[in-house]
Amino acid sequence: MNKTLATSLTTTLFLVMAISGIMMFFHFYNGQVKELHEILGLVFVGAVIFHVFYNFKSMKNYFTKRVFISTLLLAVIVSSGFIIQSSTKGQSPKGKIIQSVLKAPLNQSFALLNITNGKEKLEKENLKYIETSSIEELAKLNKTSPFEIISILTR
Repeated sequence: MNKTLATSLTTTLFLVMAISGIMMFFHFYNGQVKELHEILGLVFVGAVIFHVFYNFKSMKNYFTKRVFISTLLLAVIVSSGFIIQSSTKGQSPKGKIIQSVLKAPLNQSFALLNITNGKEKLEKENLKYIETSSIEELAKLNKTSPFEIISILTR
């Protein structure tokens, strides 16, 4: 039973990960697909560990074969290349833009986000508002996420 559950869970999660990954690659998604992919990715890791644990006796032969070792080594080398390259680039341009908007004075952030009645929207949600602050400071003041503030402002 545990072998069947482990294999079924691994296969099902793999299919969801594959489909959501393809959707993200071709930009056929919204933010929830990315969240689904990330969260189920973590669950998938657990399912794979569960699968290997219950099927280890039959799988240990695969782990010693030259083909498995070669593909594992190739995957580690290619992945390492991507990881090393991404870590040496510094801050991403998207991250820089987001941080600039979050730290800018509210009037500048409102102009960039094309928000005309920001104060009213925030007050309608019973959030504290200080005109000289930034979105990031408002989020701290209201004990919420800056992205929640932006979500309220852009409704």
